[in-house]
Amino acid sequence: MAAGKEEWLYPELEITADWAELKSLLLPPKDMIYRFGGEMYASFADGSVHYQDAFGRTEPHDEFLNKNIVEESISRNGNCGCGSGRKYKNCCRNTPIELRTTWSVASVRERNLAFCNCIREVLGLSNGKCWQDVRRELTNEQISEIYKFYGILWPRSTDIYAMLPKPDGKFRALYSGILDVRVISDNALPAASFFDEFLIQTPVTNPNNIRPEFSPIQSPAKYKYQALKEFLFMLDIEPLIAHGLVNLIPDPSDFDSALMSAMLEMARGRSKNRTKDAMSVEDLKVGYKLQLDDLLNSTAMMPSEARVQFLVHDFGLTHEDAETAVSELELLAESSPLMLLQKLDYPEGGQFMQFRMGPNYEMALFLAQVTGSILVTDSSSRWRELITAQHRDQGIVNYPWNSGLGQFCSLPVDYDFLQNLRKSNGLFSECRDFLKSANNLVLNDDRDSSKISRLTNQAATLQQRILQAYEHDKIVSLEILSPSGGLYDASVQRLLVRSSCMRYENKVRSVYGIALSNTNTESPLV
Repeated sequence: MAAGKEEWLYPELEITADWAELKSLLLPPKDMIYRFGGEMYASFADGSVHYQDAFGRTEPHDEFLNKNIVEESISRNGNCGCGSGRKYKNCCRNTPIELRTTWSVASVRERNLAFCNCIREVLGLSNGKCWQDVRRELTNEQISEIYKFYGILWPRSTDIYAMLPKPDGKFRALYSGILDVRVISDNALPAASFFDEFLIQTPVTNPNNIRPEFSPIQSPAKYKYQALKEFLFMLDIEPLIAHGLVNLIPDPSDFDSALMSAMLEMARGRSKNRTKDAMSVEDLKVGYKLQLDDLLNSTAMMPSEARVQFLVHDFGLTHEDAETAVSELELLAESSPLMLLQKLDYPEGGQFMQFRMGPNYEMALFLAQVTGSILVTDSSSRWRELITAQHRDQGIVNYPWNSGLGQFCSLPVDYDFLQNLRKSNGLFSECRDFLKSANNLVLNDDRDSSKISRLTNQAATLQQRILQAYEHDKIVSLEILSPSGGLYDASVQRLLVRSSCMRYENKVRSVYGIALSNTNTESPLV
C-alpha cells in the first residue's frame, strides 16, 4: 500500500463503515454483467503466465505442463531443454536466450506428441486396434475425452509467443493452404524437405474457444466425422513431428481474444471488397471435392437413396450421377480411411464439418513475421492475396534477385522424405543449398552483383539437371517472390505492435508458390 500522506493509510480512524459490505462496491449489477469484459495476461521472464479475467478469476495452474530444467546438467549430446528433440549442441547451446523458445513449459512439439499419444491410447490403437476398428467403434465418450485433453494442453492462458520459434536467421517456412489430411501430402509435406524447419497451423479444434454447448466436449456426437479427420491428420504427421521435421503450431488468436476479434474484423472487411472470383478455380475444385467426400463419408451408413437425395439437393447432381457416385463409394467404404462405418442418428445427429484453409492472409503475414519465416503456399487464391502485400516504391514492385530466383522455376518432389523421414541427398541437397543461399541474400538485403550473377548461373544449371533427371510427375512448378522491401500489411503491423510478442520481423521477405496455376502475378521488374 502507498499514499501521498501517512494519515491516508489509516482510513478507519475517520470512517465508520461495515468493511465487509465494501467488497461489492465495484461489482457490476447482476443483470448487466454481459456488458463487462476484459482479460489480463502477465508474462514473466521465466516463461510463466498469470491470467485473470475482469473480475479477478484465474485458471488453476497446469503443473504437468511446467518443466524445471537445469541447463548446466545437460550434456552436449543430450536432448535440448527446449523440447525440439534435437541434441543440445545442435540446438540452443549457442543460441542467445532471447532467441530461444521457452524451457519452462512443454514445447509445441512435446504437446503435439502428447496429444498423439492420447489419441492412440483412448482409441485403443496402442492395444492392437486398427483404424478400421476406430471407424466402426468411435464413441462420444472417446471424442469428449480426447478434446478435453487437448483443452488442457492448450489453455487460454498459454503464452504462445514464448513457445513459437523466433526470427533467428534459420531457413524456416510457414505453410498457408488447405489443411486436410487428404491433400496435405501432395505438395506441402514434401516441400518440408527443403527447409530447416517447416511450420503448419494445426487444424485441430480447440474446445476452449467454443461455447460449451457447441464444443466437441459437450456435443461430441456432432463431431464424430470432424474428429475422425483431425485425429487422422495428427497421426499421419506425427512421425514428421517426432523427428523435428515439421511443427504444428496453434493459432495465436486462440489465446488472445483481442487478436481474434481484430482478425475476424479484418477478414470481414476484406470479404466485403472481394470480387466473385476471389477464390481460384483450382481451389474451388479441390474444396468442392473435399466437401463432397465429407458429406458422403459421414453418411456411409445411411440408406443409399437418402445419400442420393443429399447429392441431388445439396450439390446439384443429376439423379443418375448421384446414384453412380454412391455406388462407387459403397464399394470403397472399407478402404476409405475417413468413411464412418457406424450409424448416426439423422437428422438429430447432423455433423459439424469444417473446410479449413489456414492461416488466412492476415494470420499468415502475422505468424511469418513472428517466427521469421518465409511463406509457402500451393493455393492460387492465397498467392493472389499475398502478392497484394508486396512493397511498392512509387507504385512499382522491384525484384533485385529475380535474375536468379526467376530462373529457379521447378522443384523435384521429395516423396521419399515422407517414407523414410530423411531428406534425400544428391540433387535434392543441391537445391536445398541453392534455396538457402538465395534466402541469405534476401535476408541480408545483399545486392552484390557478382553474388547475384553466381546465383543466376546456379539456377540455370540446376533447372537443366532437374528436367533431365526426373519425370514430369516428380517435378512441381515453383515461383519465388522476394520483392525489395518484402511483403507486409499496415493492419497486420498494427496488430504486431499491439500484441505481447516482443520480437518479430518488420516484413515477410519471400513467398514461395508451389504447383500453382493461373496466378496472374504482376510482371517482375529487376
